[in-house]
Amino acid sequence: MEISEIVAAYIRVLALAVLVVYGYAWVIRTISQRLMRGVAAGLLFGLGGIFSMNDPIVMRPGLIYDARSILLVLSPLYAGPIGTIIAAAMMGAHRLVLGGVGATGGAVSVILVALSGYASTLIPRHRIGIGWGRSLLLGLATVSSFIVLVFLPPEIARDLFLSAAAPVMLANILGVLLLADLLEREKQRVRLVRVLENEASVDPLTKLPNRRVFQRAADRCVEEANNRGRPFSIVMLDVDHFKKINDTWGHNVGDTVLSRVADIIRRTVRKTDVAARYGGEEIIILLPETEEGDASIVAEKIRHAIESEDLIVDVTAVKVTVSIGVAAVDSSGTTIRAAIEAADRALYRAKTTGRNRVELATAA
Repeated sequence: MEISEIVAAYIRVLALAVLVVYGYAWVIRTISQRLMRGVAAGLLFGLGGIFSMNDPIVMRPGLIYDARSILLVLSPLYAGPIGTIIAAAMMGAHRLVLGGVGATGGAVSVILVALSGYASTLIPRHRIGIGWGRSLLLGLATVSSFIVLVFLPPEIARDLFLSAAAPVMLANILGVLLLADLLEREKQRVRLVRVLENEASVDPLTKLPNRRVFQRAADRCVEEANNRGRPFSIVMLDVDHFKKINDTWGHNVGDTVLSRVADIIRRTVRKTDVAARYGGEEIIILLPETEEGDASIVAEKIRHAIESEDLIVDVTAVKVTVSIGVAAVDSSGTTIRAAIEAADRALYRAKTTGRNRVELATAA
């Protein structure tokens, strides 16, 4: 294999790497479910390998060199076990379809490279890190692709090993270093974007969604109520005597109490419900497809759970209760603002009539 061919192969690897990185970025940005993300990444890596095999360097008739080993050895890291199986199956099957003297060995090498890549993921991260050391190890793992030589006539195998082993190995190592760096950078970039998005939508103290997230969810419920007549309810909750807690034990204790109350609410409501910090010690909860009677049961369950919880803050036992107002929307034409105001009025009645109780907006 001439040096010019190695250069040409490396340029094609660069082009393929860019396409794979763009595709991988789309996958991890748009698919949140882990299994489906692995399947999509496996299909991406498999297609990348197939494209590379369709534009190879022909070392001899029926014997080709391409970038499949680079993609395969990285599949366990970025596509997971399921994705690696999918990618390996796609590449192995395509190599057999292409045929030639190296077809069987090429298909076997696909399996060995995939297994070598997976084996490298079992090495503890603190031993090899996540930088060039890991990439170098993965690049060396592509040496297992040379199993293809076992399936060739001895004279051809010997000639190829002497003339092609070094440049192929170098191309694979450089390709892995490059592609792993690009994929890792994109993975970290997407992770940073998600962290920033999370910080922009989550209240830092209670870890509950903020009012912006609540408003978006509430708008969807209003649309469902107007178009399909699906009811929803609003629950407004306020910690009783919160100012006294702050004045007695300090704001740090008050913040901890509010955070613990948020934890109890999070454990009590459904995954489809949206509990958000509304302001100060007030928490608002959106209950989709929930009528007033069921919302009242949920509110009472929350009230009882908070009252029954022993909140120990810095060895200080703090008794906490909450007052709750509930308003339901079961017809079209009601705005979210009107529903919140109705729940707020019910909350005010709960506080003025003894606290630690649930009041319904319809009871006014």
